[in-house]
Amino acid sequence: MHDSRSLGLTPKEATVLIVEDQPEQIDTIKSTLAEMFTVKIATSGELAIDIATRFPVDLILLDIILPGIDGFEVCRRLKSMENTRDIPIIFLTVKDSYKDESLGLSLGAQDFIRKPSNPDVVLSRSINTVALFRANRRLAKNNTKLNAYLRIREDMEHISRHDLKGPLQGIISVPDLLLESERLDQEERQLVKLLQKSGYSMLQMINRSLDLLKMELGTYALQAETFDLLEVIERVVGDVGVLMAQKTINIRVVNLNAETNNIEPCSVYGDRMLCYSLFHNLIKNAIEAAPTNDQITVQLINVGTDVSITLTNSGEVPEEIRDTFFDKYSTHGKKQGTGVGTYSARLAATIQNGSLQLDTSKLGKTSLIMVLPRFPKSRGSC
Repeated sequence: MHDSRSLGLTPKEATVLIVEDQPEQIDTIKSTLAEMFTVKIATSGELAIDIATRFPVDLILLDIILPGIDGFEVCRRLKSMENTRDIPIIFLTVKDSYKDESLGLSLGAQDFIRKPSNPDVVLSRSINTVALFRANRRLAKNNTKLNAYLRIREDMEHISRHDLKGPLQGIISVPDLLLESERLDQEERQLVKLLQKSGYSMLQMINRSLDLLKMELGTYALQAETFDLLEVIERVVGDVGVLMAQKTINIRVVNLNAETNNIEPCSVYGDRMLCYSLFHNLIKNAIEAAPTNDQITVQLINVGTDVSITLTNSGEVPEEIRDTFFDKYSTHGKKQGTGVGTYSARLAATIQNGSLQLDTSKLGKTSLIMVLPRFPKSRGSC
């Protein structure tokens, strides 16, 4: 007695179609499978195709030598139709030619069983094949549901972004009116300016989020120009100053191309605002991941026609997420983490003809290595 419960099958739950024209073979195979499966019989290839297209079938045991069209042609036709192409097929045949076996497998058959065969072998292979078929079908359904949920989530996020921009514009405009008043003292003016700055930061976050959606859809309009990347990074460092102070973290930016000091520019060809958002994400993540009193380094160096930027902080990326570090929604240990920071950073680097890689080769350190072009890429290059 075969224990099929461990494979997720219960008796009579699945249907096997036997395609065979010899009565004694039909009786033998049917008696072997009848306790475990619902069995259907087809004595010709045409009838087999008709049954498979009209009824649910989990497995086809197919003889090669049949009246009318042979088993190979039956297999070819079934694999060419959308509603039957995924049904697993096992050939049952007296033929022992490797050429026949190779042909059957090339047409999409899962297995070959030569007649006469041990009934236990037929039953075991049938159970295993059906269990795998049903597991793959469940997985496909779950993936379809998951993709639908993700689309709904992203559609709702997209709508929310657009809906937020309207009232936020009103919030941002109010501080300007308040600042025109002479009745505010210095402390009140500072509070209003802080409110205004926060509003602009929120608007920028919404705009960057919309940019991410456009990059995913391939509709982002890249505003490429030659600019000083060092200046952009220094600006980011200034904007995350509060977060740095909270953890007593120092950020050291080094332009290895400079002959005398780090003030010399480091030019790249890309989208200035996109690079600001990109490095803001990465540096903010590095600060959050680094231990208190750590030093984060950002090193820039020309490498041929590109600039290589290495961002390093203490602390290691957990091994369980290293392979998915740049995947969308991949996060670890952050209660408020969205898992889109590194994903959007790599997308932003790629859209600018650059790249972003994770380097965990140094013990106790995590490095992100980005490459951006120094000059416009020629047409056809990548």
